[in-house]
Amino acid sequence: MQGESLQTLLAELYRKHLTAAPANNYILEHQAPKCIANQVRTFEIYQPYLPESGTILDWGCHHAPDSCLLRGRYGERFHLFACDFEARDTYRTFHDYAQADYHQITDNIQLPYPAKHFDAVIGSGVLEHTAMDYESLKELYRVLKEDGVLILSYLPNNWSIQEWRNRVIRQQGFHYRLYEKKETIRLLKRAGFYPLTIRYQTFFWERVVKVMGLGRWKESLGEVLSWMIPLQVFSSTLFCVARKVAVMR
Repeated sequence: MQGESLQTLLAELYRKHLTAAPANNYILEHQAPKCIANQVRTFEIYQPYLPESGTILDWGCHHAPDSCLLRGRYGERFHLFACDFEARDTYRTFHDYAQADYHQITDNIQLPYPAKHFDAVIGSGVLEHTAMDYESLKELYRVLKEDGVLILSYLPNNWSIQEWRNRVIRQQGFHYRLYEKKETIRLLKRAGFYPLTIRYQTFFWERVVKVMGLGRWKESLGEVLSWMIPLQVFSSTLFCVARKVAVMR
């Protein structure tokens, strides 16, 4: 499946879930077309960092949209695992499609997997909610194979205008823990991960270029505009990919 087909896939899974289960605010927010499009765009960003095959953990998966996208794009190429605190049946529609080996976890840090088990771990909007982010990263280091890849998305940005608005004006809906790029790099390195890329997770300039009808040049022009007018510094979240290393050079 390509991008538009993946968006259609997620939209249909949300529809089926809302038909079969009680709605909650989280699902209602994430089933919006804009949220689905951003989910697929984020998936497209981290795709190049995935291994050719092997085992992938969808860590703190919630309703497992990343597992569904992996299954939709790659079929049986990967052996998928997923874990979270909620029972699998809470989001049965998504889990039935993803067909990942799901574990309902009970410990705030420890994961129910052997050491050096995964080729990649995906954490989408997870690290900021852990009780101790450094200890959680150390646990991910344990379960990843040598040279395994850690993909983190939707880390709340310390300079986010939206976070500031929620914290200062609305006084609700804000994250307790925020991240800066340099701080995130230091945190990853202390836990044994070498960052391969870290960026502000926004598609603002890409959307502007698309609206202008310059789709052919959207990637290169979007990068130029981001460099010239760095509004992305105030985006809501950060995205990063890091590799497990045995020695930090």
